[in-house]
Amino acid sequence: MMSASRWVLVSAVGVVTVVGFLLFRPETLFTAVEADETLDEAFATTTTAALVGTPSTTTDQPVTTVQGATTEPLQISTGQFIGIDHSAEGTAGVYEQDGRYVLRFEDDTNIQNGPDLYVWVLPAGSYEGGVPSDYIDLGTLKGTIGGQNYELPEGFDPQLHRSVLIWCLRFTVPFATAPLG
Repeated sequence: MMSASRWVLVSAVGVVTVVGFLLFRPETLFTAVEADETLDEAFATTTTAALVGTPSTTTDQPVTTVQGATTEPLQISTGQFIGIDHSAEGTAGVYEQDGRYVLRFEDDTNIQNGPDLYVWVLPAGSYEGGVPSDYIDLGTLKGTIGGQNYELPEGFDPQLHRSVLIWCLRFTVPFATAPLG
């Protein structure tokens, strides 16, 4: 029969193991999350339009349209992903259409998964190491493989912001970078 102190020790080790697993999420290193967005979807906008009907049946529903598009999306920069102590390959590109910019990871994207991965755009031609102090945060990585789009905010300057960084926020480490040229 186990003593009370031994039960406490076994219970504490069990709790630490479960909490550690939930915090570090090691299984994410071995799984892939697929994204499947197209460039056309990046420049489509969602608007609310009233549908025709009697006053009691008229409803507002989202309708996806391309509003005011006068040109095709133009790729203004591109770069290849390079892994930083993690595997990464594929192409990142910045596209512009009628004054809107979108960062696109092409269908050949394949980045090793990890916990809490974010997409950052840096005001430099390449990632220099350490924790960047200046970047545009585009949110969490949508998928580790496949095509995906990230709308760039009004403050984005294609002459200034010349590098993409995949950053693990939980462990404060870089996963991959793509210099844009």
